[in-house]
Amino acid sequence: MAYSFGNLNILLIEDDWSMRALIRDILQAFGAGTIRTATDGASGYQMLRQFSADIIILDWLMQPMSGLEFLKLVRNAPDSPNTYIPTLMLTAYTELERVKECRDAGITEFLAKPITPQTLYNRITRVIEDQRQYVRSETYFGPDRRRADRPFVGIERRSNDTEIDIDATASWTMSSTSATEAAERHATR
Repeated sequence: MAYSFGNLNILLIEDDWSMRALIRDILQAFGAGTIRTATDGASGYQMLRQFSADIIILDWLMQPMSGLEFLKLVRNAPDSPNTYIPTLMLTAYTELERVKECRDAGITEFLAKPITPQTLYNRITRVIEDQRQYVRSETYFGPDRRRADRPFVGIERRSNDTEIDIDATASWTMSSTSATEAAERHATR
């Protein structure tokens, strides 16, 4: 499905002038409504206070405030203008640990450099189509990290007749019927 991005306000935070110009040009070719740019996380955060962005696209490696620091501030600061704003991390650093760091900081989408107009378009449309619920816990705030509703196969799978009690020690119990059925299923494999 083709989208019209005419009403979409985008905040682009990228310190490299040529990459910022390239992404801005691609977004303009998509017909994006208003595009504001910043050169680092600190100036991007100040701009977000004055600009009602719908999506933020940001680079990871910037000074004095990195994209990851910016993201943590947006998601967790008491004075954050919009903790729920969808964010796309754009970076050449794609090691698994960095991807996990972004995920655990509350990123909505991750996009590896070098980019193509098609990959950028795909990530923006994924944000539009896949509006995940936000989750808050003691250690995390951001979009639900589970992307797919896949069936769970295993003896610890909860079903209608399974009861799980969680107490302060984080122990759990299953009803005796469910425990017996789970043990039998496991034994037959």
